[in-house]
Amino acid sequence: MAGGFAANTRRKLVQQPVLTKPAGGGLTQLAIQRTGLLARIYLYITAKVTGTPAAPNPLGMCSAIRRVRLVANSGLEIFSVSGPGWHYMLQHHLHSEYFPFTGQNDGNLAPAANKTYNLSMMIPVAVSDMDFTGIILTQSEQILVTLEIDWETDATVTGGGATYTAQCVPYVEFFSIPADPADAPDLSRAHVILEETRTIAGAGEQVYEPLRRPTYLQLMHGMGFGTAGADNVDRVQLRIEQSNYLFDADLNLVDQLWWAQHGYERPAGVWAFDWMASSGLGNYGGARDRVNTATITSFESVFNALGAGQLTTIRRMLIDLAR
Repeated sequence: MAGGFAANTRRKLVQQPVLTKPAGGGLTQLAIQRTGLLARIYLYITAKVTGTPAAPNPLGMCSAIRRVRLVANSGLEIFSVSGPGWHYMLQHHLHSEYFPFTGQNDGNLAPAANKTYNLSMMIPVAVSDMDFTGIILTQSEQILVTLEIDWETDATVTGGGATYTAQCVPYVEFFSIPADPADAPDLSRAHVILEETRTIAGAGEQVYEPLRRPTYLQLMHGMGFGTAGADNVDRVQLRIEQSNYLFDADLNLVDQLWWAQHGYERPAGVWAFDWMASSGLGNYGGARDRVNTATITSFESVFNALGAGQLTTIRRMLIDLAR
């Protein structure tokens, strides 16, 4: 038999116990079963509104998911993304053809009386179906991987006058461990996706400095997205070493690149630096344009804000676990 991990493993998908939103919102957790090599977790999430919302959340029903996290050994965050971060930003950068990964997700719709919503998500532990970097050996007794879903309060989602119920059915995708240790995948790097927010006080040039040391696959920003989204920036730049610009353009070029890479209109209020899509293979993109920040002293995302607002950033990275 030919060597290598891809030739000597077996893909498996297993349904996990249901996670149900507590009354009023709050945290639900699930310890991922210790079986093989964890590659991906699919989350089938549904929510239903009861009553008439007084003031629906402007981010839409996806605001019901305050945060989804995947944590290894109670310390290393593998994945930490909100419902809005997934719906408006991340899901557009995971599909092999760069379609929305969960096209059935209608989280951008406003909470409405007695309506059921699909808020499904996916956690990519490995980089892609072809790149197994980041896969986790959950069969090891030294590794405990925990899935967490933090549900938003009813009042934050509906503005009062209504409540909502929700549940998540997780499905774990894992691979069997090859019999020959020589065929095992590289476990020295973690594939990490983290979301953070910060307040932008007013108009003018803003500088966001991502944490240096990881290798960046994608850097996504959002400011002004929502059910009635609007761009709150008009020029974006990416520079290293203070004066070397890897990107410098207005939103006309941002729009053209989005159309070229995705085949549909860019969501208002969202822009991204995508070093996987530039190879023309969507989420299967090569390593040519990845940014290794361990070798540089300055890494800055710069944009001109048109007014005050909240900046949401999602960093997709490879982190060397050996360091």
